[in-house]
Amino acid sequence: MFVCGIARRRDRVALTPEDVGLRIREARIERGWTHEELARRAGVNWRTVQRWQKGKLPRILTLLQLEDVLGVPPGHLVEAESSIESLQDLRLRVDELTERVETLTRLLSSEAPRRRSSARKP
Repeated sequence: MFVCGIARRRDRVALTPEDVGLRIREARIERGWTHEELARRAGVNWRTVQRWQKGKLPRILTLLQLEDVLGVPPGHLVEAESSIESLQDLRLRVDELTERVETLTRLLSSEAPRRRSSARKP
C-alpha cells in the first residue's frame, strides 16, 4: 500500500490523504494562521493550502518541509501513529518513568538486606 508516496508496512494503519489534510488544517488553526499565512510561510498560493487540507497532497518532501513550517513533530503529517504531540508530553512521560524507576529502585534496595539475612539462616 502506498500513502503519501511512502511504501507502508502491512501491520501499520495508513493515513488517508483526507487525514493528512485534517492534520494540516488542525496545525494551522492551532497557530491561529489563515490559509494565506500558512501559504506565505510555505511559499505557496493560499489555494494550494486549501487543496492540501481537502486531501490533494504534495510530494513527501513538501510534507516534511511543511512539518517544519507548522512546527509539528517529525512524522506528524506522514505517519499514522501520532508521535509525541509536544515537548510537554515528552516531559510528562519522562517524569512518570523517572518516578517509576525511583520507586522500583527503593523497593529493590529494601529487599536486598532481607534476602541477604534470609540466605544466612540455615
